[in-house]
Order: sequence, then structure tokens, then C-alpha cells
Amino acid sequence: MDLLKKAKGFLADPVKEFETSKDETLEEAVKYYLFIAAVYSLLSAIMTSIIYSIVSSIVTQNVDPKYIVLEPRGFAELFSDFFMSLVLMLICVFIWGAIIHGMAYIMGGRGEIQRTVKVAMYSSTPLILLGWIPMLGIFGWIWVGALNVVGLHQYQDLPAGKAIAAVILPIVLLIILAIVLVVVAVTTIIPMVLEGISV
Repeated sequence: MDLLKKAKGFLADPVKEFETSKDETLEEAVKYYLFIAAVYSLLSAIMTSIIYSIVSSIVTQNVDPKYIVLEPRGFAELFSDFFMSLVLMLICVFIWGAIIHGMAYIMGGRGEIQRTVKVAMYSSTPLILLGWIPMLGIFGWIWVGALNVVGLHQYQDLPAGKAIAAVILPIVLLIILAIVLVVVAVTTIIPMVLEGISV
């Protein structure tokens, strides 16, 4: 299958595969990304169900059944996890593509935004290999970041250093934003909720 061959190419020889896929249309890239997103979402949903089953069996051991609040997960929950993951991935890849395109433009890249979105889509390939595995998933995401750098270098004609900056800076800013939001939640929102409950 061409999709599997392409995935293997991005994993084994990304420089060559990015070059081979350079003239593909955005529609073709979306079809490939749907394949990646569907495989990742399915494997993630299955892994979530397995972890839930293990945790629930441990938690409910030696517990009176009338106190058990964990509901068993079935096909409906599996499908819901799969569908939500797929939708979120489709939304996020376009957002991420727009973000790194803006950064690439600041760094001097003048290629079309469609090319940058294609970079974001093709770079997601490692997720089907590692992204869904607990503990190892972080390495899959690091790999995704590395492929983003390779893709921007080739599709936006950016020097390696600027391509790295275009990928790393948004990630750092997003991490800082997440930390700020957590701090705000812990220091303001949660105390307000607890105060309301106590009243």
C-alpha cells in the first residue's frame, strides 16, 4: 500500500521522502494524514481501554461492589475515544501548521502556507510507531518535532538553525502558557470552587 510505503519512508529516510512528496497537493497530504491520525487514534483508544481495565481491576480489588463507581468500558467508549482523538488531531494539525508557518515567515521562509501544513502532516508519522505507547510516547513526539525541522528546512528553504527555532520557540511558548494557566487555576479558580462547596 502506498500509504504504508510513504510512512516507512518518513520513518527511515525523511529527507528523501520529504523531497519525493514535495510536489504533492494538500489534498493528498490530508489523505495521508487521515491515515496516520486514524491509526494513532485507534491504537490510543485501545491502549486507554487496556489501562482503564488494569487500573479498575486494581482499584476494585477487595472493595465492596456497592462502593464501586468505575463503569466498565465497552465499544461505545472505545469509539468515542477514537472519534474525539481523530477530530482533535485534524483540528490541531492545521493550527500547528499555521503557527510554525508564522514562525518560518519570521525566520525568512517565504513558501506557501500549504507547504508548511504539509510539513506538519507528514511529520506526524512517528505517532503511529511510538506516540500511543505510555512512557515511550514522549520519544514519538520528539521525533515529530525533529521531522518538522527537516520539513521546514526543505519546504521553506530555511537554514537548519532557523528551522529549529521555528519549531522550538512555539513549543516553549505553549509550555509557558500552560504553566501560567495551571498557576492561575491553582491560585484562583480552585480556591473559589472549594469555597463555594464549603458554603
